[in-house]
Formats: sequence, C-alpha cells, structure tokens
Amino acid sequence: PPPASQSSGDSPPIKKTYIGRLIVGMRESLAELGVSSVRPGDLEKWAIFIHESMSISSRNYHSVKHVFDLADGWDDPIGVLSAYFHDCIYVHVDGGLSSCQDDILKDVMKVHPENNKIKLCEETSDPLLNMIESIFGFTPGQVLSPFAGLNEFLSAVIAVRQLQDILPKPQLALIACCIEATIPFRPVDKESGKSAMDKLFDRMIETNTKYELGLSEEDCVKAVQRAATLANRDVGNFGSPDRTWFLDNTWSLLPETNQALRRRYLYTVEEMQFAVFKMYGFFQFLQPEVIFTTFRGVPDPEKVATLTDQARQNLDLGRKYVGAKLMSLSVLSAFATLTGGDAPMSLFMGDLPSRHHQSHQLEDNLPHGMITEVEDCHEDVYRILAFGRKTETSFDIKQSPLAAYLYSCMGDSGFEHCLQATKPLHPMTFDKAKFFLQMLPRHVLSKVAENMAKVAVSRAELIDRILSDVLMLQESMSNSMNDSSLLQDSWAN
Repeated sequence: PPPASQSSGDSPPIKKTYIGRLIVGMRESLAELGVSSVRPGDLEKWAIFIHESMSISSRNYHSVKHVFDLADGWDDPIGVLSAYFHDCIYVHVDGGLSSCQDDILKDVMKVHPENNKIKLCEETSDPLLNMIESIFGFTPGQVLSPFAGLNEFLSAVIAVRQLQDILPKPQLALIACCIEATIPFRPVDKESGKSAMDKLFDRMIETNTKYELGLSEEDCVKAVQRAATLANRDVGNFGSPDRTWFLDNTWSLLPETNQALRRRYLYTVEEMQFAVFKMYGFFQFLQPEVIFTTFRGVPDPEKVATLTDQARQNLDLGRKYVGAKLMSLSVLSAFATLTGGDAPMSLFMGDLPSRHHQSHQLEDNLPHGMITEVEDCHEDVYRILAFGRKTETSFDIKQSPLAAYLYSCMGDSGFEHCLQATKPLHPMTFDKAKFFLQMLPRHVLSKVAENMAKVAVSRAELIDRILSDVLMLQESMSNSMNDSSLLQDSWAN
C-alpha cells in the first residue's frame, strides 16, 4: 500500500499541515544550530503561535503560506527561523495585537489612548530587548511607524523571546538582524551614501561590541548578507517573470490594507475606488531601485540587477493595470455621486457570481474581443483585464470587463489624460464627477450608462438624465473636448 502521506493512484502526495511543517522546519533548523533536544510541546507552541498570528481573517497575502514561500529550499537555519517569525506582527493590518501577542510584548510598547501612536517603553530591564533596539537603530521612548519598522521590530522581539531559552545570544542577534532587513523599500541615504544594508552592518558591529556577542567582523558581514537574501526573498514577487502571478499577489494585498473589502458582498463603490486609488499611488511612487538589495557581493549584484529590471517591467504593467481598474471604478463613482451618493458595488455592477446565484451584470452587453479602436494599448494589460488574473479573490472576480472595454477604447494615452486632468480622483465630488464623465468618448459613455441603468434600477432615470446632460455639453464643446483646461473653466463658470 502507498505510504500514509500519499494517496493511491496518480494523486499527488498529501502535504503536512502548516503547523506540522512549521514544527518540522523549526526542529530541523534548531538541530543544525546545535540544539539537539527540544521539547515537542515547545515546538508545537511556537508553531501554533506563528500559525495563529498569520491565519486571522485580516491576512490575505501575508498568510502562513508566505513564510514557506520564503523558507522552502533555503539551506540556512538562521534564515529559515527568521522567515518563520518575520511577519508575525502586522499591527495596522490585524487591528492591534492578539492576546497571546500582547502577553509577550506588553513591556515593549505603549499605545497612545487618543491618537493610537505606538512608542517603545522608556525603560526596560530586558537586555535582549535593548540588543534588538540597537540592531534596529531604535531608542527607548521612540514613536514607531508601521511603514518604518514597527511590525518588523515587534516580530523580531517575538522571535527572540520565543527562542531565548534554547539559542545563545549571538544567534538571537542574527535572527533579529535578518528580520530587520525585511523593512522594505528603503533608498540609499543621500547624506552618507549608504544603503539600508550598509547601515545595518554598522549597527551590527556596534551591537556586537556593546553586548559582547563575540562575533567577528566576517560573522557580521555574513549576517547582513543572509539578511539581504531574506529581504529579497520577501519581495521576490516584484521580480517574477510571470506578470500575471505578480498582479495576482499584488491584488491580494488589497483586503489587508482596506478592511471594507473583507465584507465580500457589502463594500461600496467609494470604498473600492479608494482602495485602488491608494494602490495606484503606490505604483506611481515606488521605484524599482529600492526593492532589491545586496551587500558586499551577496546576493550576486548581477542577479539583483536582473530582478530590478524585471521589477521595472512589472511596475509598469501594474501601473497600467491598476490605472485601468481605477478608471472603471471612477466611472462608477462618478455616476454614484451624481445619482444619489455612494452605494454597494453590486447596485451598479451586479452581484458577485457564486455557485448559488447569478445576476445581471453591467458588462453583459459590453463589446468583447481584442483591442481594435486605439493603438497605444499594452497587449498584456488588455489580456489580463479581459480574460482575468490567474486566481479569484474573495472580493473580486478575475476578469475586469468594464476596465477592459474602457481600455480598448481609450488606450494608455486616453487613460493618462483623464487620470491627470481629474487628479486626484478620490474623493469624488459632484463637480469632479461631471468633469470626469465629460472626458469619456461619447459612444463609450453611452454604452456604459445604458448598461448601468439596466442593473441599477433604482437610479435608472437619474443615470439617463446625467447621460443626456453630459452628451449635450460634449456636443456644445466638441471643438475643445480634448482641452481639459477649457472644460475646467466651463464648469467653474
């Protein structure tokens, strides 16, 4: 008979549970570090802690699966243990700390009762906590930002405190060093010319002396090189040659930073538009040069350059894709604003399909097919919009038919013109909504409005009225339709 871990026939092997994989991975890593005997109860406790921290409803991309994406196939016990713990804490995503997290961190941080700012406690009697602060470059009483190391620091404290009874202080410092490096998207310091890894190395040298870790300079070099490797694994999605997979992973981040999208059937047009508006801003802001890192030749600078070039292509694709999604959502938001205000997405788009229910959809009568009307469309962007990402999400379908239709009719230049002329698209105001709709091609606006009126039955009359008003204004201003400044002046008057 087949082994218990496998099913019969041609079925693939049955994998261990996530908790089981964590237990085995920690046991093997600790054994490589010279810890020959660990109580099964401790391994289970640590594995359950990691699993529970990363499996709550707020986690989507940064789930427990993410740690195996980083750790699997990496023959480095310090790196593997660091990967397991590096995302345990996500304060702003999880809505605070769980009770078991708070038990470990209650003497580390304080939350201001009014503004919810988090700062380190002024005094501590824990020398290991002081050591971690030194590695991160933090000081007692410092206010911590979720975008500048808060979550990574607290995750490092968790790792060190969980393992402090079985690992010596130098190895705990190496784990904290690894987790510090996963603070993402840090540019080279303009004054010193040093990278984040250069600064981490300086702090490791200082911490080694101050806390008598007994590490050599070469040990500190290897520590930061390992940390850089983990950091690159953590953001490896940006360097993927599979662009659809890159977009899948990026799109799955939306519910983590937008709590409203966790309510699958209840989120509104404005909530979805705001979520995509923020993501579009992130793609506009992020530079590929700050994503991947290297330290003294490790990882290989040529490999990092290749990853950076791939990230540049992925970011370009992402900007166009998310921009298309933002355009389609802004059309919905404009009509919602002009016809009575915000409402659930399903009122205008139709219900999310399920095995038990199918409804009319806004896109039911939209033209389908490949790009025909404009030349400046990115074929991959259109293909993903029209035919879908690889995976469904809990809050969205894979395809984006409305965005695909708009993109096929307007192209990159048309989208860029609208996005810039109506900047910022959120929040959508009454005047901004009227101006935005004027910028759409007449036949596109008509087709979308006609379809929307069939779904949003309670607003059908108002949608028709808005369409007529905008078409009349477009007709009267046809000679200056592409001059956004004249349109702005017209509405101002």
